[in-house]
Amino acid sequence: MTQRPLAAIVLAAGKGKRMRSPLPKVLLEACGRPMVIHVLEALRSLQARPTVLVHGHGGALVQEALKDRELAFAHQEEQLGTGHAVQCALPALQGFVGDVVVLCGDTPLLTAEVLTALVADHRENRRALTVLSAELADPGSLGRIVRGVGGALERIVEFKDAAREPAIRAIREINTGVMVIDAALLPGALARLSSDNAQREYYLTDVPGLLLADGRRADVFRTADTGAALGVNTPGELAHAARLLRRRTLAGLMEAGVAVEDPETTLVDAGVEVGEGTVLLPFTYLATGVRIGRNCRIGPFACVGEGAVLGERAVVGPFVDARRCLLGPGAGVVGHAFLRDLALGAGASLGAGAMAPGPDAGGGRVVVGEGARIGAGAILEAPVTVGERAVLPPGAVPGREGEGPPGERTHG
Repeated sequence: MTQRPLAAIVLAAGKGKRMRSPLPKVLLEACGRPMVIHVLEALRSLQARPTVLVHGHGGALVQEALKDRELAFAHQEEQLGTGHAVQCALPALQGFVGDVVVLCGDTPLLTAEVLTALVADHRENRRALTVLSAELADPGSLGRIVRGVGGALERIVEFKDAAREPAIRAIREINTGVMVIDAALLPGALARLSSDNAQREYYLTDVPGLLLADGRRADVFRTADTGAALGVNTPGELAHAARLLRRRTLAGLMEAGVAVEDPETTLVDAGVEVGEGTVLLPFTYLATGVRIGRNCRIGPFACVGEGAVLGERAVVGPFVDARRCLLGPGAGVVGHAFLRDLALGAGASLGAGAMAPGPDAGGGRVVVGEGARIGAGAILEAPVTVGERAVLPPGAVPGREGEGPPGERTHG
């Protein structure tokens, strides 16, 4: 691949009226992450600098959610179409020489592999512009790829503009909303866009036709990954995308040696780490950011939530809800437990029905030392420390018996 600088423009200004949410559409979560985070993660491997994110509705919320990422932000005051959105990003690209990849912030199934293949194809064929397409059994209202002589790209037609062209609506190859273009040609092409169309908008999809009319090389790279084409516009489409993302996540875990007894009832969000040899039993849920070591056993009916870290050989039994918990190697929770802000030392165990409801306004956490044994039905109220190899009887409530000064209490 010819090495040229690469920049990116992420279009994230849509309000998403059909979602009926107070949040900007791109911040709605799929598989534990906002949709736009999935897009940015797919883009990461391309090392696009700069990456410009165009926001509109709820722009302050979008910037706050993405403040820790290396992004330039551009504001689209009025939503006048995708071409207009890219125009809003141009000032942030001033002086940039190279290729620009343009993509949408509501396509959470887009992958790094697809983007890498697209850019490689664009550069190997020395084009001015390359459009990413996919062929769908039911292309719905997506824009159609119209090919001319020899199968080369002729134009892109938006579905609404093909109302009187049934032959075009019958085409199953669609525009995914992703393209790569030579940055030097982008401003001139955008300046020539017209809003004379069914939606009275400035379409980015008109740019390929303009460049072809200028004698520039523009064509299509069709991906076999139809998920790359899945934009999200309704709650139903969001649920479908999340389901596909979870299937992809589970498939990756199983390839890495994790045993998932029933993938249909096991939910694992994006960004979860699970070690080889770990067993996930039915109706287990692992939230984004959870880290689980090798040879653990989780479930069934277990919820391991944000901030949880499990060492090797840790066991989380049935009907356990654990968040912000640290389980050391070989530590175990028998089952039917509600746990918050708990550190369970190596080899320690909690009996069935144990509770650590988390800190009150005073803060602190529950710390259980290595090898300790906590009986069934114990209640561990933060802040409290249970010493190494201590044994608490069933129903114990350490700290209520008056041992230790106010504040953090020690037992064992």
